Amino acid sequence: MLLSAVVTKDELVALIDAITPLRIAIDERRGRAVTLGRPRFVTLVPGHGLRVRGDARIAWDVAGVGITIKLPTWQMMLVPRIAARGRARVLAFDPIVEALEMKLVPGFLDEKIADVLRDGIAQNRRKLAWDFSRTLSKRLPLPARIGPARLFEIAAIDGDVTVTDSEVRLTVKLEARVEKPEPARREEGVPHAAGIATRAVAR
Repeated sequence: MLLSAVVTKDELVALIDAITPLRIAIDERRGRAVTLGRPRFVTLVPGHGLRVRGDARIAWDVAGVGITIKLPTWQMMLVPRIAARGRARVLAFDPIVEALEMKLVPGFLDEKIADVLRDGIAQNRRKLAWDFSRTLSKRLPLPARIGPARLFEIAAIDGDVTVTDSEVRLTVKLEARVEKPEPARREEGVPHAAGIATRAVAR
């Protein structure tokens, strides 16, 4: 079975507005962090992902003194993909930094800050993911009147994601199972054995 879920561009814009400004810790001990402001530009790039552009503030330290640096423009591409995490499947968004405008950053810091920002964003990429296999997989007991079946299980086992200029579409492959007891077998001189669970699988 296949299940499709569609997120429109307008819904993505509303979601991003809701989670920004977004603070990304780089070095908590030294108070280094970047705060991404609310994006000024959001668009879907067919076949690639979600392109986002905005400004940012950087908390940094020089010789133990904390400073704040304004970044006029940052641009990032969020590339969706289906990833395996153990036995689970997640919809992950890989952040790719496309542009950092560093003209207001002191020259002796610009490359260092740019590298640290890219590393900090990359280290937080695991947070940009939805474990759809956990959310959509269910195991439910069936009412006694439906017997002999005992359990109904539906599992999200894989997926695919596509991007157009107006939407992100997630297609999830579901596998359904009905669990029922195995008929007891009578043997001469031996009482009925307890039923052992078996599974009927529907694809």
